[in-house]
Amino acid sequence: MTKARTQLIQEVTSHLVKAGFDISSQCDVRPSCFDMVARRGDKIILVKTLANIDAFKKDDAIVLQLVAQFFDAIPLIVGRTTRRGALDDGVLYRRYGVPTIAPHSFESMIVEEQQPREFIQRGGRFVSIDGEKLKEVRLSLNMTQEELADCIQVSARAVLAYEKNEMAVSVEAAEKLERELETDLIIPVDLLSSVAIPKDQPQTKAPIENVDLAQRVNDFFEKLEMSVMWTDRAPFHIIAKEVGPPLMSGVGSIRSRALKKRVDILKSVSEVTESDAVIIVEEGKTEEAVSDLPVIRQLELEEIDEPRELKKIINERSE
Repeated sequence: MTKARTQLIQEVTSHLVKAGFDISSQCDVRPSCFDMVARRGDKIILVKTLANIDAFKKDDAIVLQLVAQFFDAIPLIVGRTTRRGALDDGVLYRRYGVPTIAPHSFESMIVEEQQPREFIQRGGRFVSIDGEKLKEVRLSLNMTQEELADCIQVSARAVLAYEKNEMAVSVEAAEKLERELETDLIIPVDLLSSVAIPKDQPQTKAPIENVDLAQRVNDFFEKLEMSVMWTDRAPFHIIAKEVGPPLMSGVGSIRSRALKKRVDILKSVSEVTESDAVIIVEEGKTEEAVSDLPVIRQLELEEIDEPRELKKIINERSE
């Protein structure tokens, strides 16, 4: 990890702590679509930090957004630059659909609760405005849509769309509207209010060497009628969900160094997100818990027929 990225992670962590968020340990398995999980109340954020956001690829974005859906979390990238230059403060960017902001904007949002005002999309910089307020003020001034359109040099159709909140407004047009109507109309972008749904789906091949074990685990969760996602870009191999918080699992041999490295991270992420985590192993004999994470042997999967039975085993072996 570069010095610049290490410093950025420390900076982001400091802001989250100052704002009262609980934070997971760093997800330093590679690759990983997020670096940490942060929670305050019912708000969960999956944070990826990058000195240059161009390093974040499309597959990373798809997985991050899908994982965020399982956790009912917000995916977020904090970065300093792109190949075009530094990210501007107070501006929301998107990297393959994932909200992306500069470090100072992140501090303002997390610590001072000041959301970005502008966002970048094809065609330039835009803002959201209060369309209902725009209409009310225009009518109070006995001004038609055509008259207002002439004043700010847009079409009457555009003014109609602004009032119905059907069109993003350019920064220039919004500022002209506020000057002409002598009122505040721009609404900050609340990027912590919704989870994006990616249009594309990632490859679902299990990222473990034991193909038979992967198939058995997959069949097990399908039997329980749980939604499942395999990934090689997170501290878990598989995430499954019925209702409520998801279940995360590392899958493989308990003697595997790669699996052992995930255990502590899995435990930390599960604590912050208040989700269950379990290790599913191929061995016939092993401990029932590793680092306080419950262990389930593959042969036991055949004996579990309902999600509540799985929940009971996890609770018993977590004690």
